Amino acid sequence: MHMKEERRPDILPKLVVSAFFIAYFIYFAIFNRYSLAYNEQIQLFRFDWSYFISFLTKPGGFVNYLSTFFIQFYLYPIVAVSIITLTGISTYVLTNHFFKQYNISGIIWSLFPVMLLMVLQSDYTYSLADTLGFLIVLIFSTLYIHIRNPLLRYITGFTGLMFLYLATGGFSLLATLLCVIHELFFTKNHYRFFIAAGYALAAAVFPFLAWYLIYFMPLDHAWLSSILFPINKITLYGLLLLFAYIPLLLIVTKIWSILSKRPQVKPGWNRKTVIAGIVILLLFSWVMKRYAYNPRNELLFRIDNNIQREEWNNVLKISSRYPGSDRLILYFINLALYKSGKLGDEMFHYNQKDVSYLWLAEPETDFPYFFGCNIFYHLGYTNKAYAWAYDAMVATGYAPRLLKQLVLTSLINDDNAIAEKYLNVLDQSLFYRKWAQHYLKYLSDPNLLLQDQEIKEKRQLLLNKDFVANANNPDSVLVRLLDNHPDNRMAFEYYMASLLLNKNVSGIVANINNLKYYGYKEIPIHYEEALLEYMYSTHENVVPEGYLIRKSTDQRFKNFVNAYTFNSDNLNLAAQKLYKPFGTTYWYYLNFINNEVEIR
Repeated sequence: MHMKEERRPDILPKLVVSAFFIAYFIYFAIFNRYSLAYNEQIQLFRFDWSYFISFLTKPGGFVNYLSTFFIQFYLYPIVAVSIITLTGISTYVLTNHFFKQYNISGIIWSLFPVMLLMVLQSDYTYSLADTLGFLIVLIFSTLYIHIRNPLLRYITGFTGLMFLYLATGGFSLLATLLCVIHELFFTKNHYRFFIAAGYALAAAVFPFLAWYLIYFMPLDHAWLSSILFPINKITLYGLLLLFAYIPLLLIVTKIWSILSKRPQVKPGWNRKTVIAGIVILLLFSWVMKRYAYNPRNELLFRIDNNIQREEWNNVLKISSRYPGSDRLILYFINLALYKSGKLGDEMFHYNQKDVSYLWLAEPETDFPYFFGCNIFYHLGYTNKAYAWAYDAMVATGYAPRLLKQLVLTSLINDDNAIAEKYLNVLDQSLFYRKWAQHYLKYLSDPNLLLQDQEIKEKRQLLLNKDFVANANNPDSVLVRLLDNHPDNRMAFEYYMASLLLNKNVSGIVANINNLKYYGYKEIPIHYEEALLEYMYSTHENVVPEGYLIRKSTDQRFKNFVNAYTFNSDNLNLAAQKLYKPFGTTYWYYLNFINNEVEIR
């Protein structure tokens, strides 16, 4: 019994830490895996000397290079989550060891930086380079305080901080602060004030000299270079806390030890410390749920991930969970509806707004270029697909999906030199080399290129009549695509969708006879609904020869007319009552959406 009681304090902390990191892994595996996957899609690590040299053009290039190396493995979700978890474990181990040198014990002190990293990593714009910079600072600071010889420690400090600035950029400021605190509060050297002042002076002067002599960058970036300037406030606060936490804890504990005359901070395992730990973890969980985790972003990236893998039914299934109405989501939905053969039948099962939601507008920011170039490729508008992919690449740098689109559009346009240029870039990567080598064979053997079904189909849709069209006006683009190639079925379906969204019922009637040309065996349901609406108003039979209106659609229309007529005195009330039975029909969209009707 006595041996068990002695071992309990050692086992319990290990169990708590193990449970924490299991939860850490599960959190990122379930709630953030697609945000991590998106990080892989916006950069491309290359095994190339010139690529490595490009990182050395600004301070902190080493951690950015190292970050990009690890992020390439985010292509595989489990590996991505494992990397994030390992950085968390490393942070805990290093922080715990560092604190022990100052007689600070207790797992909550060492877990707190890990919690901050968990908050930060929940933001898809957060850079892994910041975590790696923090880890390198911990390693350096631990080595520094282990050096007992003052002269050797000072030499290590001044030279180490210089190289640390080159490697981690602004994170060297944290290392400098830790060195200053160590010398002022934890050594008794008579020269400690001069050494501390020397460190502070070096931290101020060296970035200036680096800016003046080595790097070409704005002066205000010299001190904080490589540190992310976050968009989200929670990430900004998290970074500030990550920087301030260890220095503040060292200062506070030193003051506490002086006042209490206790040589170490060791709370021990008792009721008060357990309750305090539980309260901290509960507060942290609330912060994560309330401020850090963004389910909308994760859902968006999950949808995008399925788009890239062409899992169209999954796209529709996941999209139905997205709260509210978002242009990017509707753009994804409509593409998935077409690709799964459901655009004409289920389009209004989703919260359609207007024709502008068919694709993304000519963007004022880089975000739509990155996601929006896909649609033009599928439509056969090859030059526009190339232009948007190129503009996105200018903004984000080499990204796998953009490079692939530039390659394919170049091959379709018979621009082999441009295709070869981007294939050589992909050939320098680890996970896209096989894809690149596959298409590089096409350049040496044109017969293989002619046998590629996808390229062959897209070449048949190349424009034979030049036109200038505003991508913000889907109708004009689709009309001209059909004018070039009347056999472009996707352009036809998107054009019919644009007519529906514009409430141009007569336009649907004018184009309905083309169904036979495209091989439709039945009239798509939403086209039927538009025809019934037209025939009800004009008493003219416009059903194309060889086709019939489904009896179920006809009966549903009669029910809608009766219900609408009965509630026509109050359109707001009618919209509420008719939503459940008819909310997925074109008639509901036609009569209530964008008609200044209040819909709840």
